[in-house]
Amino acid sequence: MTHSLIYRLIIMALGIPYFAYAEEQTPQPIQQCYSAVEMPAKLSQLSAKDNRLQILSDRIRMMQDQTALFDGNIEILYRNTMLNAANAQVSQKNQTLLASGGIQYYSPDLKVSSSHFTAHLKEDKAILGEADYQLVSQSGRGFAKEMSADKQQINLTKASFTTCPYNDSSWALHADKININADDGWGEAWHSVIKIQDVPVFYLPYMTFPVSDKRKSGLLFPKIGSSQKLGLDFETPYYLNLADNYDATISPRFMSKRGAQLNTEFRYLTEDHNGRLQLEILPDDNDKPAGFGSRYLTHFSHSGDLSDRWRASVDFTDVSDDAYLSELGSDYNNQSDTQLYRQASLNYFGDYLNSEIRLQGFEILGNYLPSYAALPQIDLSSAAPTDLAAGFEFNWHSQYAHFRNDSALINSADRLHLEPSIRWPLITPAVELVAETSLLHTRYQQNTDQDNLLIQKEISRTVPKVQINAKLNMERELSWKKADSLQTFEPQIQYLYIPYREQSMIGLYDTAPLQDDYYGLFRENRYSGLDRIADTNQLTIGWTTRLYDSQDNELFRFSLGQIVFLDDPQPIDNLLPDAKQPADSVLASELLWNWSEGWYLNTALQYDSSNERMVKSNVTLDYIADDKSLIQLNHRYSREVSDYEIAQLGFLGTTPIDDKWKLIASYYRDINKHHMIEANLGLQYESCCWAIRVVAKRQINTNLELALNDLSQPPTFDNGIAVQFVLKGFGEGAGFSVNDMLSNGIFGYRRPYLLNN
Repeated sequence: MTHSLIYRLIIMALGIPYFAYAEEQTPQPIQQCYSAVEMPAKLSQLSAKDNRLQILSDRIRMMQDQTALFDGNIEILYRNTMLNAANAQVSQKNQTLLASGGIQYYSPDLKVSSSHFTAHLKEDKAILGEADYQLVSQSGRGFAKEMSADKQQINLTKASFTTCPYNDSSWALHADKININADDGWGEAWHSVIKIQDVPVFYLPYMTFPVSDKRKSGLLFPKIGSSQKLGLDFETPYYLNLADNYDATISPRFMSKRGAQLNTEFRYLTEDHNGRLQLEILPDDNDKPAGFGSRYLTHFSHSGDLSDRWRASVDFTDVSDDAYLSELGSDYNNQSDTQLYRQASLNYFGDYLNSEIRLQGFEILGNYLPSYAALPQIDLSSAAPTDLAAGFEFNWHSQYAHFRNDSALINSADRLHLEPSIRWPLITPAVELVAETSLLHTRYQQNTDQDNLLIQKEISRTVPKVQINAKLNMERELSWKKADSLQTFEPQIQYLYIPYREQSMIGLYDTAPLQDDYYGLFRENRYSGLDRIADTNQLTIGWTTRLYDSQDNELFRFSLGQIVFLDDPQPIDNLLPDAKQPADSVLASELLWNWSEGWYLNTALQYDSSNERMVKSNVTLDYIADDKSLIQLNHRYSREVSDYEIAQLGFLGTTPIDDKWKLIASYYRDINKHHMIEANLGLQYESCCWAIRVVAKRQINTNLELALNDLSQPPTFDNGIAVQFVLKGFGEGAGFSVNDMLSNGIFGYRRPYLLNN
């Protein structure tokens, strides 16, 4: 429950000095549907630093007992607050101030209408009876039978609060008694009832809430949904504020088709370290046969500085079975993930030497071949180049890795790689020229438990490399749509020579082809890892032009490049299938165009000119009118993604139906297989004080139990619905805007996305 701002404003308005004054705050704008509060013009002339108590009235009478009676148009001014009343009485002897008759109390953040007002000046305590209060800079109002405040706390009796406008009883919180302690920053409420349309729907005999930035243990808003796989899905998170630098969340989850699950999360943060530990466990899945066992997910991540030079990190995720993510889902991994990354590393950053020790592996989900794990991988490299004569620099890099895969023909391998290089850089604002020559020497020790004459146990490879890269940075001023603009032109050329080496007897341990997007054309090697180094004698030619407006916003960008082979490259080996071989000659381009306000076009393509076929392409057209209206059309094609060719067409759009209703929809279709991939339809209602969202979803089921390349089975789909309800001012409303819904994964909106690695 988030009443912190509400009660903080009340305390400020009543003059308790524990909090900052209202004039130091940044008021939030009132929503248009919430009526503005009429405030006296004189209030803006008062100062929070004026500690004088001023009383103005038409008439005054002094009594013998040191009592002053005020009558007619009474104004009581103190600091930046004002109180109007029909009658007032000030007793110097008793140090009291009494006011009655149409009490109106004003501060920059609060307006209170009351039947009577009492102030005990010596104790710095104030009491207002029959108080109707309304927040000025926030949507919020309420009533209290009695409102009293002193230096330590504020008390409300028979109180209510709502963010709804007057004459709107959509919801309200009622409590018999509310006590707020300004010293510790917490409030307490007894016998709290939430009423919707004046009907009680929820009761709490006792509750606490923060009135400052402090955190507090308690229930968070529940998550409610339904799907064919899970049935009714209900989760109620409970937050535990264990200390200032660590906390936990316990989330019981009930799925009508699966059973009861417990999800837990523990977080910690220190000056040098931070981490997270998660555990999800389903003791008995009702949808699985007897004896299947418990289903679980564990995740641990940590990063921290051990000293100024040492850094450590860990990232580990494990699941009980391959179908856990696709069937149950998780907040920490996507349902479509087919592998879980695991790594632990220790880094050292020295004056002359940088080093890293890494343990790395992947858990492959489904019927895919297991991958190699690097246990360990040790990298050593020069921390800074060594200056040689005539501007030349010397660098070096080395790596040792031990790979294991018990299910592979080569079950273990040791790889040692050495790479010294000499570099000559010339870098100016207009010209960049870098020439570099390297020697790549790699030695392997390959082990197998089987008698196989085709496996070469010891093998080494030595490859020289020469690379020259030149780039110009040119620009000119011009007029674009009658406004000052700047255009750049950035031509780039690279020569790369690597001679051919036979590598078919080397296993593939951490190596895969990289995609040849525009920036990838200028890579030194077209493979990740070190197990394959493609021979080449090539020129890469490319250029980029950009257009900026007077505010340095990029309105246009176009890049085009191609590799020209001076000698035909030889097939690197016969172990990689054709789909895994990089294209012989790739033409790559990228385009970004914001030709009119709200319109964005993003395209990228990779074309194999030698085989005259498209490798990869993407087109996205966006129209963004405002934060409530947008349309996106997208198409993507890739010749090879996890051994499949994909061609997909997508649509996403949101539009307001009226001031309170919004409609959001998305649809994605597989063109090759002629079926839908995913569809979402969301309807949202949002008023000043409450909001509700209903999202219906239909998506293709991920079946990791199918055999590889088995596409004969027709796809199956899972249908689901989710409901989110928010009472504004009573719970967190973050994540309820259209932009949040689009970006947090419900509809998967991204703009722009290109084919960069």
